[in-house]
Amino acid sequence: MAGVIGLLLFVMFFVDHNPLYIIAGLAVIVYLPIERYIQAGKQVTLNPVFKETLHYTLDDEMMAIDVLDEHMEAKWDQVVKVRSTKKSLILYTNRVTATIFPKESLGKDYERAVELIKKGVPQDRVKIR
Repeated sequence: MAGVIGLLLFVMFFVDHNPLYIIAGLAVIVYLPIERYIQAGKQVTLNPVFKETLHYTLDDEMMAIDVLDEHMEAKWDQVVKVRSTKKSLILYTNRVTATIFPKESLGKDYERAVELIKKGVPQDRVKIR
């Protein structure tokens, strides 16, 4: 999405010849992704949860995550969107919170996880390639 906005800002420069469009386009395409990457790195180093092993449990009713002494669970009807990428399976429990399962980590359990997700999450919320 940011790439599209950046390109639109470049197009606006050629229409209006205002150099602010070039500056804004560069900020959207170059600066913002770098800034987000740096912020994510800081979050990983500062949050002790990211240094511990997470334990996931998927069953017919829900997904559960245990780390340190914390427990989080989400019933399948609470999952608002499921997407897959080449390397990951992503389950969103709201607009900004997601659980990411690297396919490599799931290994032989990948097909079973997909089966449980498709069974529990409403079909219109699931897009798995």
